[in-house]
Amino acid sequence: MAADIEHVVVLALENRSFDHMLGFVAHPDPLFDGLLEGGPYVNPGTRRGETIPATADAKRVLPIDPDHSHQAMLEQLKGNAGFVRSYEKRGRGKPPGAWGGLLGPVVNLAGRLRQGRTVEKIKGRGPLIMRCQPPENVPVLGTLATQFGTFSKWFCSVPGETWPNRNFLHAATSDGDTEIQPRFYTNTTIFEVLERAGADWHVYFDDIPQVMAFVKLWTEPRRLANWYAMEEFARHVENGTLPAYSFLEPNHRPPVRLAAGHPSNSQHPGNALVADDEYDTFTNDGTGDFARAEALLAHVYEVLRAHREVFDKTVLLVTYDETGGFYDHVPAAQGMADPGRAPTPLTGLLRFLLHRKSAAFDFTMTGGRVPAVVVSPFVSPGSIGPETRDHASVPATLRALFAPTAEPLTARDAAAARFDTLLTLAEPRRDLPDLSEYTAPMSLAAPAGANQDVPEHYAPYVQLADRVAGMLSQVNLAGVSDHPSRERADELRTAFLNAAELARAEL
Repeated sequence: MAADIEHVVVLALENRSFDHMLGFVAHPDPLFDGLLEGGPYVNPGTRRGETIPATADAKRVLPIDPDHSHQAMLEQLKGNAGFVRSYEKRGRGKPPGAWGGLLGPVVNLAGRLRQGRTVEKIKGRGPLIMRCQPPENVPVLGTLATQFGTFSKWFCSVPGETWPNRNFLHAATSDGDTEIQPRFYTNTTIFEVLERAGADWHVYFDDIPQVMAFVKLWTEPRRLANWYAMEEFARHVENGTLPAYSFLEPNHRPPVRLAAGHPSNSQHPGNALVADDEYDTFTNDGTGDFARAEALLAHVYEVLRAHREVFDKTVLLVTYDETGGFYDHVPAAQGMADPGRAPTPLTGLLRFLLHRKSAAFDFTMTGGRVPAVVVSPFVSPGSIGPETRDHASVPATLRALFAPTAEPLTARDAAAARFDTLLTLAEPRRDLPDLSEYTAPMSLAAPAGANQDVPEHYAPYVQLADRVAGMLSQVNLAGVSDHPSRERADELRTAFLNAAELARAEL
């Protein structure tokens, strides 16, 4: 690696697979492994003998948020042949069975019977999950992927939802969770490892960031000063105060009750839903959550490009927490490192009779493939990293750069490959693409016909906000009375409390 890296910036967006976002982006290297070469790229339909091909005609909205629960993803990834059927079942209100073991089918049937009375059914939409974004819908991500570096086998760490996968970004473990558990985590994170090595860190956020689930990162009064509003990122780049590690978490807030705060820019499909009877006539108009996420990415890149003295010492990683249930043709990785515990005879018997399938998961299998793009003036255009990686590569890279004598967080990051390996140029490039036209503020309004109900994926953030607000009000700042960050800590505590109130107002 030729570059002398002083800053790492990570932006993790939401719930999109590699093929869904980049599969139809033209790339000169076959190792990119998209959908323009090879094939056929198909999935079985819901009717006997039916096959549904992957196509480049996705809209920025959907009538149904795809199922990305642990059970659904296991079904989708079985032979990579379950995507269409999973999406169809989601629309029909038929979730996959969460229970295994001898008695599992009985418990699953009872759950479906209860839910079947209340769920509104949408039929015939299964094939939509095979529709991938055309290149014109992803001009920013697509340009960065072709003009810098892409990892063609970067997988989300868990076949499951947002929270466990984001936890792997920070701690190289989900603490055994495969689904969203709105609780606090006390696992050691890469932020703490960096602190011990004398490296600084910031979290830049808007609304309630999921990383707040790591309670030790903000109940220690001095650490409150490491949390900044997203707009502060540009100021820190401009004045040369960017820390060693910057983690950027997008806004998860659904586009409802906009007077209560900023809308989302995470690209979570649940933030861009339209009524089923309006989907077919909906036209992409460049507004809404999907486009706002592109604008956020363009803004982060352009801020760095405008300050070459900082950019030449920085590597930016853009990735997605998980696939969101969207199709990808590359099978999940197997044989991943995990420090799992063997069951006792008693737990083995109980598991045989009845267990949640998530509890039986051993974490040696990843989730699906997600985009992972590395941006730096030291990356050659079109660079490809074909080796298997997952989100544990983030703490592995940070530890190698800024805390090389520190112990790994878990067996997963101990075995993980770094992502700065694509920085191979001897001198920084000057032919960097201009994406400034995409940084203009996007409309804050939801798309015409958008579903105005608060989506279910946001409910855990409201629960997190409630708990955070209660604990922050008790954090004692007396110990930092003579600390230069005291004023900043006071401001951040007030901001968190206000965000919690706004989050609760959404429900």
